[in-house]
Amino acid sequence: MIELKKFTEVTRKQVMQAWNASFADYVVQMKLTEEAFFARMDEFLLDPNLSSLAFSDEVPIGFNLLAREGDYSWCGGLGVAPPFRGKRVADLLMEDMLQKAAGTQFKLEVITDNDRAVRFYQKHHFEVMNELYFLDGPLGEASEIATEHPELETEDSLLTPWQNLLRFKKEETSSRFSLEEGKGSFHLRYTLSDRGIEVSKFELEQGTSLQAALSGLGFVIGAEKRLFLNNCVLDRELATSFFEAGFRKWISQWQMVREVK
Repeated sequence: MIELKKFTEVTRKQVMQAWNASFADYVVQMKLTEEAFFARMDEFLLDPNLSSLAFSDEVPIGFNLLAREGDYSWCGGLGVAPPFRGKRVADLLMEDMLQKAAGTQFKLEVITDNDRAVRFYQKHHFEVMNELYFLDGPLGEASEIATEHPELETEDSLLTPWQNLLRFKKEETSSRFSLEEGKGSFHLRYTLSDRGIEVSKFELEQGTSLQAALSGLGFVIGAEKRLFLNNCVLDRELATSFFEAGFRKWISQWQMVREVK
């Protein structure tokens, strides 16, 4: 018999057993230390009163992570240890979250290559909204002159990946960059790190070429820096332009949403 318990009813050691067992064969490395795991829960407001562990004979075999604020909810992860997959444990964990997310827009992300997980979420009536990319690449020559205009930004929480919401990205700068000679403009939310320019939002104004935008960004910030797109919403045309500009794709995710009644 499978039993669900809230995080507040279990030990941290049991939580970590479930997390690491569930992601032992995942498509990307997800193993975390206890400190890193609970720091992630705090950072993204994942609620231990709404998150659950699944047990079989007192052994932790799966988990869900849930946050809820007003009419909006997000899933910070759902996993089941390999020996217990296909035995409705994931369904029980999802049904548990859906009950707690009643009356909200419920959002999650899933790696596009994880076909089994995508089918699971579609079975539970989640719909794909857009594709999110992790890319990195060079800016190229700083041959375009650009001017940065810092802005105050509002966002549609439904269209923004939950990890990229402004409340979680207080260190970021939101700016519009205008190119000289009427060559257009582009919008970024970014921060600078030791490795380069970390971007959570990249939008081109209609008629602006990506190459001109990259060149202008290099003029303002430094052409020697690399650009890292972190869970950015891109349409296929813009993603293709990044690939043609020499950018490397690490992973991409589907952003999925369900209206929970």
